[in-house]
Amino acid sequence: MIKNDKLKVLCLSFWTPPVVRPQSILIGKMIPEWIKQGLRPVIVAYEECGDWDINAPVFKIPIFSLNKFLNRITPLREYLKFRYYKKKANAIKKIARENQVDLIFSFSKPMDSNIIGAMLKKNLNIPFVSHFSDPWHDDPYKSLSKLNARFIYLQEKFIVKNSDKVIFTNEAAKDLVMKKFPGNWMEKAAVVPHCFDLKDYPEVKKGDSDEFIISYIGAFYKQRNPELLFKALQKIINKWPDFIRKFKIELIGAASDYTGYSAESITKMADLYGLKDNIEIIPPISYEESLKYMKLSDCLVVIDADMPGSPFLPSKVVDYAGSGKAILGITPDNSPTAQFLKGLGCESFNYGQVNELSKYLLRLISGEIKIEINKEYLEQYDVRNTTAKLIKLFNEVLAN
Repeated sequence: MIKNDKLKVLCLSFWTPPVVRPQSILIGKMIPEWIKQGLRPVIVAYEECGDWDINAPVFKIPIFSLNKFLNRITPLREYLKFRYYKKKANAIKKIARENQVDLIFSFSKPMDSNIIGAMLKKNLNIPFVSHFSDPWHDDPYKSLSKLNARFIYLQEKFIVKNSDKVIFTNEAAKDLVMKKFPGNWMEKAAVVPHCFDLKDYPEVKKGDSDEFIISYIGAFYKQRNPELLFKALQKIINKWPDFIRKFKIELIGAASDYTGYSAESITKMADLYGLKDNIEIIPPISYEESLKYMKLSDCLVVIDADMPGSPFLPSKVVDYAGSGKAILGITPDNSPTAQFLKGLGCESFNYGQVNELSKYLLRLISGEIKIEINKEYLEQYDVRNTTAKLIKLFNEVLAN
């Protein structure tokens, strides 16, 4: 077995800091901790990411792109993508050999990293660990044509077949993806959850206002928007009109014309429920600033789509938890988010529980309920512990 301080890992994380995307934020926590725990990463990222100030070699590749016309022709698109994968795998193979890496780790999204990682495994015969942040072929948000679904299935099968370990962020995603493959492949699958890093959270001091601050961070989409939250709050102020002065709702980065929820449309929705004067729509901010808003909030809201059997645990809700603040979930029963919040000692409500949500918000905002985060449960999501778990899996692969 290779000792940590000797273990070189080729990390195919195509989105890295300083670009702001969920994957780059996650890898931005992970790699510094890898280095602290003795790993020596060699990173491959997209040119579009910019220069990352990290104590590790970073190599750049161009992103795959096609014009809209070519992108609609599925067989041609897939052929051109295969040529791109082959070319980039050959270039990265040289990087792997020159840096004498011991193991390949691919961190999705995009899934390009997993495909190229599997190609490298075949070419180099170096142990390979793939990572699925979200399902791909089984993504319930996606409506795939039969042809697209077939291409994705074959690519996903190629990844899993050539992986020595396949990492998922929660059990539901693991079971959903792996159930369509041979039963013995399940032995490759493992769960390493999303992480937070306590040192990233700033020390803050709240102002003198006694308003209860409810915050939501991130964009709204058709499948997940604030309507249920607004309905629940409206029920309270319909009974107790003066209650409207007790709370404020901060919607940070929620407005996006691209997702169909502009600032104007969100304001109209709030007005419909009598909450126009209670909301503040804040433009998108940096990840560091978002942590400050979390710390200044009294309650953080996470909203999942109304999708039974949801396989998603948003990285954002783990960041929420690291702040130590109360979290309120609007999510299907027994979803990964609901299970996570239950473990923390927080509450979640499904889309049929508007009355229960309203009663809970009344008690929470009034101060009748005080949330104490289960720190023992939360510890497993600390980047130090998720990294130790990942390194243990790396060593298991290398020992076989």
